[in-house]
Amino acid sequence: MSKCIRGLEIITPLESFRDDIVISDGEIRKIGSGICNEEIKVDRGKYVIPGMIDIHTHGIGGILVNDIRSINDYEKMVSYYYSHGVTTFIPSTISENVEKLVSIARVLNEVKSIGIHLEGPLINPNRAGAHKFFTRFDERILEISKLFKIKRITIAPEILSDKELENLADNFQVSLGHTDANSDDTRRAIGFGASSVTHLFNAMRPFHHRDPGIIGVSLTSPIYAEVISDLVHINEITLSIVSKLKGDKTILVTDSLQAAGLGEGEFLLYGEKITCDKACFEANKRLVGSNITLDEGVRRVSKIIGLREAIKYVTYSPASLLNLEKIGQISRGYVADLVILDENLNVLTTLKSGSIVFSIFKNSS
Repeated sequence: MSKCIRGLEIITPLESFRDDIVISDGEIRKIGSGICNEEIKVDRGKYVIPGMIDIHTHGIGGILVNDIRSINDYEKMVSYYYSHGVTTFIPSTISENVEKLVSIARVLNEVKSIGIHLEGPLINPNRAGAHKFFTRFDERILEISKLFKIKRITIAPEILSDKELENLADNFQVSLGHTDANSDDTRRAIGFGASSVTHLFNAMRPFHHRDPGIIGVSLTSPIYAEVISDLVHINEITLSIVSKLKGDKTILVTDSLQAAGLGEGEFLLYGEKITCDKACFEANKRLVGSNITLDEGVRRVSKIIGLREAIKYVTYSPASLLNLEKIGQISRGYVADLVILDENLNVLTTLKSGSIVFSIFKNSS
């Protein structure tokens, strides 16, 4: 059975244009007019974009990844992500002792998560941010790498030996963060295969004109750069600099906690109260993450760098980093993970493999 989305503006990584999309067997069969069995009509629809991808998210809808205990918990998260246009996400853990991280990973494997992102505990306590657990290299972490196709780990390279870095890079996609790495530390890690930097500028050695450190190397090397899309963790000028220097290797993330999608309020992290409004803060006003959803991030960021670039950085760029095939673009043969937006970039309908998994319209199937 084929489906059509007709007459909306299609935003792809390289261009935007108005045309029809024909979907069959969960894939995009054609861009252009064609015969179909069902037309997906969306009132107020203006844009259709690839399903968004969040590679760094700790929670949403009241559920923290570290607290997932059942399929129901995970599926509730998935539903929240769909409602915000995210069709692929990599659950991110906050640092815990290794035994608990292994336990969390096993639960995520059971609920069929496609991957996992360990943010720590191989991080520098001097750049900890909200994290409370730290360790040097631990062989047991490698157990986690065997459970998932897609797995990332955020590490501080300066606390690891060459052999440890190489071992991690052989088993994980390595990202650099929560680190006091200087330029040499960063280049060494990239030499061993580090492919990205976690929330660039946040929880790392600051840039200095005589000591550019990890920020300088990240901005001038071919690795990918995550930036948190709330415009609180970094400001508008900084975002513009990253976009101009990194281009397609810019990735917008949420770094969201369980507060995402729930608005303002008070929540618990490591059993301690945090307050979330435009972002999330400890009692001492230190940033500890965000409560943003990725669609809200796109709405904020697109005003600074433009809509096409913002969409690229939540679709094509993360798909490229994660080596996800047939995802992140609207092209023939690609998976029909699609999101329909109104003129204000609000999510109206989300499709996963051609099936409607979220719609604001009651009669949608």
